[in-house]
Amino acid sequence: MRGQWFTPALRRRAALAVAASLGIPWALGEIAKNSYQPGLHNDPARSQLLIDFIVIGACLFGLTMVLTWLIGCWVTAVMKGPRQNGDVFPGAPGQPPP
Repeated sequence: MRGQWFTPALRRRAALAVAASLGIPWALGEIAKNSYQPGLHNDPARSQLLIDFIVIGACLFGLTMVLTWLIGCWVTAVMKGPRQNGDVFPGAPGQPPP
């Protein structure tokens, strides 16, 4: 069942989505933490810790969205079922009527 719905294209998209959901919040958090330095802010350690918590929350939120998307892909594949080739529709163009 894995090979039917978890195609290489979906694997690449999922890997990119996981990397983005981890990398983007981390990079933005690092940029934000650089502006909180001793002497420029009243309590830089506390502000940096708050930014870390926000980054962890954003990463977890992103990962749950990717997981939800993959579960949706799996449910769609299960609902479609295996591919079945049927007979030609009667009365198709170029065929005599039944």
